[in-house]
Amino acid sequence: MKPVFANTFNVTSNKSKADIALSFAHIYTEHNFSMKQGVLTDVSAQVADEVASVLITRDGVVALTKLLNKVVADWGIDLSE
Repeated sequence: MKPVFANTFNVTSNKSKADIALSFAHIYTEHNFSMKQGVLTDVSAQVADEVASVLITRDGVVALTKLLNKVVADWGIDLSE
Protein backbone atom coordinates (compact mmCIF):
# COMPACT_ATOMS: atom_id res chain seq x y z
CA MET A 1 0.00 0.00 0.00
CA LYS A 2 1.35 3.42 -0.93
CA PRO A 3 2.05 5.57 2.15
CA VAL A 4 0.06 8.77 2.68
CA PHE A 5 2.87 10.80 4.24
CA ALA A 6 6.60 11.28 3.75
CA ASN A 7 9.25 11.31 6.45
CA THR A 8 12.19 12.16 4.18
CA PHE A 9 12.89 14.00 0.95
CA ASN A 10 15.65 14.33 -1.62
CA VAL A 11 16.57 17.32 -3.80
CA THR A 12 18.29 16.81 -7.14
CA SER A 13 19.19 19.23 -9.91
CA ASN A 14 20.24 18.70 -13.49
CA LYS A 15 23.47 20.06 -14.94
CA SER A 16 21.71 22.73 -17.01
CA LYS A 17 20.22 24.13 -13.76
CA ALA A 18 16.88 24.59 -15.50
CA ASP A 19 14.85 22.69 -12.92
CA ILE A 20 14.95 20.86 -9.59
CA ALA A 21 13.31 17.56 -8.66
CA LEU A 22 11.96 17.01 -5.14
CA SER A 23 11.33 13.36 -4.27
CA PHE A 24 9.37 12.49 -1.14
CA ALA A 25 9.54 9.05 0.45
CA HIS A 26 8.38 7.16 3.50
CA ILE A 27 11.27 5.16 4.98
CA TYR A 28 10.61 2.47 7.54
CA THR A 29 12.00 -0.83 8.78
CA GLU A 30 10.16 -3.95 7.68
CA HIS A 31 10.36 -6.95 10.00
CA ASN A 32 10.09 -10.57 8.89
CA PHE A 33 9.98 -13.13 11.66
CA SER A 34 10.86 -16.78 11.20
CA MET A 35 10.94 -19.73 13.56
CA LYS A 36 13.86 -22.17 13.32
CA GLN A 37 14.49 -24.91 15.83
CA GLY A 38 12.39 -23.15 18.44
CA VAL A 39 14.18 -19.82 18.02
CA LEU A 40 12.35 -16.73 16.77
CA THR A 41 14.54 -14.73 14.39
CA ASP A 42 13.84 -11.18 13.20
CA VAL A 43 15.21 -10.37 9.77
CA SER A 44 14.72 -6.64 9.26
CA ALA A 45 15.36 -4.46 6.25
CA GLN A 46 14.95 -0.77 5.54
CA VAL A 47 12.27 0.00 2.95
CA ALA A 48 11.72 3.26 1.05
CA ASP A 49 8.31 3.77 -0.56
CA GLU A 50 8.05 6.78 -2.87
CA VAL A 51 5.19 9.10 -1.95
CA ALA A 52 5.59 11.78 -4.63
CA SER A 53 8.03 13.40 -6.99
CA VAL A 54 7.76 17.07 -7.99
CA LEU A 55 9.60 18.83 -10.81
CA ILE A 56 10.04 22.57 -10.18
CA THR A 57 11.20 25.09 -12.76
CA ARG A 58 13.92 27.63 -12.04
CA ASP A 59 11.32 30.35 -11.36
CA GLY A 60 9.45 27.99 -9.03
CA VAL A 61 12.65 27.25 -7.10
CA VAL A 62 13.30 30.97 -6.63
CA ALA A 63 9.71 31.55 -5.44
CA LEU A 64 9.87 28.56 -3.06
CA THR A 65 13.21 29.75 -1.65
CA LYS A 66 11.81 33.23 -0.99
CA LEU A 67 8.77 31.75 0.72
CA LEU A 68 10.84 29.42 2.91
CA ASN A 69 13.24 32.25 3.84
CA LYS A 70 10.24 34.36 4.92
CA VAL A 71 8.80 31.52 7.02
CA VAL A 72 12.15 30.89 8.72
CA ALA A 73 12.57 34.62 9.41
CA ASP A 74 9.05 34.74 10.89
CA TRP A 75 10.11 31.91 13.23
CA GLY A 76 12.98 34.11 14.40
CA ILE A 77 15.72 31.82 13.10
CA ASP A 78 18.94 33.38 11.77
CA LEU A 79 20.21 31.25 8.86
CA SER A 80 23.63 32.91 8.90
CA GLU A 81 24.60 31.09 12.12
